[in-house]
Amino acid sequence: MVNLIVAIGKDNLIGKGNLLPWHYKEDMKYFKNTTMGKKVIMGEQTFKSIVSYINKPLPGRTSVIATLTNYTYKDIEVTNDIFTYLKDFPQDEELFIIGGKIIYDLTLDLADRLYITHVNKEYEGDVFFKHIDYSKYNKISSTHSGDLEFAVYERKM
Repeated sequence: MVNLIVAIGKDNLIGKGNLLPWHYKEDMKYFKNTTMGKKVIMGEQTFKSIVSYINKPLPGRTSVIATLTNYTYKDIEVTNDIFTYLKDFPQDEELFIIGGKIIYDLTLDLADRLYITHVNKEYEGDVFFKHIDYSKYNKISSTHSGDLEFAVYERKM
């Protein structure tokens, strides 16, 4: 199953430079718990940002880098064709698309489920998620914590 996980603020804000415009411990914990033990796929810049922040790939997850360059990283899988990679991914396994913007834009219509943290507070930033047509999804769960709503949407068949 192909999942997409993202935190989206007001006006579809998702980033400031190559970082999140906010820091919520609850959202970091939700991301970690949701993706732990799973395969995560991301763009090269997102991968580099994670490594620069924690000095290693995300622990406890199998990272895949989607890039059009010849970038490599020790013991990390790289794909130059994210569409074929996702199409061929086994339906009985879970994979999470974790960013950045270009990867989200390319794969939104391929995801079976969307794990969206709605950030209900104003922040400044310069990177925005594209419009989601929520009529194509059923909201299957939702919990609130302060400024955050953790929602899961499943594509209608």
